[in-house]
Amino acid sequence: MALTSIVAHRIYRHSPGGAFELQLRNDVFALNGKLEELAYELKTQFIRKGGKSYGRFSDELGEFPLPAWLRDCRDERLSFLSFSHKAMQQFQQALEKAESLLDAYIVFVEEKLEVGDTLSLYLVEHQSGLYLDGDLVLDDSLFLDTTGFNLAAKIQLNDWLSGDSTTYVTLMRARSDKDIAEAFTHFIAFTDKQDIKQETAEFLKVVDDFSNTLDETTAKITRTKVVDYCLEQNKAGKAVTIADLSSTLAEEVKSYEPERFVRYVESTKPDIKPEFIPHAGQIRSYVRISGRNDSLSMSFASDCLGREIEYDPEQDTLTIRNLPPALKARLIKHLKESH
Repeated sequence: MALTSIVAHRIYRHSPGGAFELQLRNDVFALNGKLEELAYELKTQFIRKGGKSYGRFSDELGEFPLPAWLRDCRDERLSFLSFSHKAMQQFQQALEKAESLLDAYIVFVEEKLEVGDTLSLYLVEHQSGLYLDGDLVLDDSLFLDTTGFNLAAKIQLNDWLSGDSTTYVTLMRARSDKDIAEAFTHFIAFTDKQDIKQETAEFLKVVDDFSNTLDETTAKITRTKVVDYCLEQNKAGKAVTIADLSSTLAEEVKSYEPERFVRYVESTKPDIKPEFIPHAGQIRSYVRISGRNDSLSMSFASDCLGREIEYDPEQDTLTIRNLPPALKARLIKHLKESH
């Protein structure tokens, strides 16, 4: 990992009605292998977890001062440590109306990556566990719960400063106390939640229309490559860019010009966003149809419909031809054993 700075501060309230207290470090951590391991584990879990929203900073700097402090930090008018202190004081203020108890740490992680610099903030708590010491005596200990955190944010710093994106802040709020989550959202200055399901659905409709202008083989390659690209972007927490996707398709299908797909989008759907965050579930279901109940689970490639698989909506039945050999063998064996 290309860590540039990492620091952590504690915020806690142990009794209802009491004030939230801060315990601030006086210096950033000296980078070492353990810190890199911590940052990597937090980053990996953040990518894997759901409950994400995508947006930007609020323009109301009086109420949401964190972006101004962050800009001062990037311009070296404010040290990373001072920025983190101001941010913690802002979080403490945002928690004034919260009723939940809390004892947690905000870990600030700054990275310099090839695709751009990022700042990530994770709200992490301790967990307790039992262990046997060197004399085989049972004892308990505390450890940072790097897999169970529910609140975090990632800021794509280059995208924010360039002004070319409206989805440079990724906020994760997964199954946490509502009042704490609202305070964290306010503290981050997050706004403009994106309807990623609707945007993904509109995008996939354009891909369908585009694929219908191609021969069957090229259309299948195109749809598969679109899915691969979108899932890769989603895993990396990055937006799908229509122009970049168009170039990627041209690399896969040599008959394409690099601008072919982007020109099609601009001419047929000019109001579609040139950049959006993909919804992973909808992207996966675009090339696979799946479903299950208590006794049946089924999944198949969507282009099987009308060929190996026929659906009769009136009878609500599926007719399947060209069964997989392993499934066919199991069926034959089961029929023989049942008679």
